[in-house]
Amino acid sequence: MKIAFLVMLFAVSAEGPAAATVPIPEPLSLREQIKADRAKAKADEENDSKARSWDRDANGKRPWDLPKKTPLTKE
Repeated sequence: MKIAFLVMLFAVSAEGPAAATVPIPEPLSLREQIKADRAKAKADEENDSKARSWDRDANGKRPWDLPKKTPLTKE
């Protein structure tokens, strides 16, 4: 019983330092996050334009991507 406990204790202690040596990536700055998001959106749009081309207008925009047009008011 003591031997099993010692083996288990050794196994747990051997995993500890190995997990601590893995470098933690630094968080991206706000500017880098924005640049990455814009690059991802551009890549998605380029890949998306080939798929489902039937639901796009002549400019390559979908109806829900266009800004809402406000009706003219009578004055």
